[in-house]
Amino acid sequence: MKELPVSEKPYEKCLRDGATVLSDAELLAVILKTGTRGKTSLSLATELLKYHPVYEGLIGLHHLCMKDLLKIKGIGKVKAIQLMCVLELSKRLARQKKSDDDVFFHCPGDVAAYFMEEMRYLETEHLYAAFLDGSGRLLCSKVVFVGTIMNSIVSPREILRLALQHDAARYVILHNHPSGDPEPSPEDIEITRRLREISDLIGIPLMDHIVIGDNKYISLGERGYV
Repeated sequence: MKELPVSEKPYEKCLRDGATVLSDAELLAVILKTGTRGKTSLSLATELLKYHPVYEGLIGLHHLCMKDLLKIKGIGKVKAIQLMCVLELSKRLARQKKSDDDVFFHCPGDVAAYFMEEMRYLETEHLYAAFLDGSGRLLCSKVVFVGTIMNSIVSPREILRLALQHDAARYVILHNHPSGDPEPSPEDIEITRRLREISDLIGIPLMDHIVIGDNKYISLGERGYV
């Protein structure tokens, strides 16, 4: 970026004014460090933000895998790995509490906020189960199914086996809608009903079923299905 005036170079801007003044492309340019022949790091960063055919900007980056990144001229293995690690850090940061205290869920919003960044970018349906103790403390969470939920969750046996294994007092299930629209389907409601009934019989109640969309969610518990 030698042709840019010093005042416009991302490094110098960050040093002078802080990272908050940098655009998304400038932040990426700092991470990339260098461009390639005929392409500055800022140009490369801008191309990255527009590369995904459906999602533009930072969200598009979350939908790119290593193979996709390596198709971009100027992105080699080192840069691709750096980007993948930064994206993973962003997901973990969104879930990390300000302290190392235990994680407690007191309402559907707490559960959705904890899993949102991890689940909102998934391109296939994933069903998670979060197992809690009697006070709402998270004991553990697991991906229990991947794929179309109605075809996958033939039986609640695996979920309840894990609940018993972790000595859970109750649990929450979550799944994502890759379309970004969290509106539950009739199948989602039917699955919730089945799990609720069987879980009540075993004595480990289903606390909620949360559908994750693109930065939004719907709680079937709040809608009266749990």
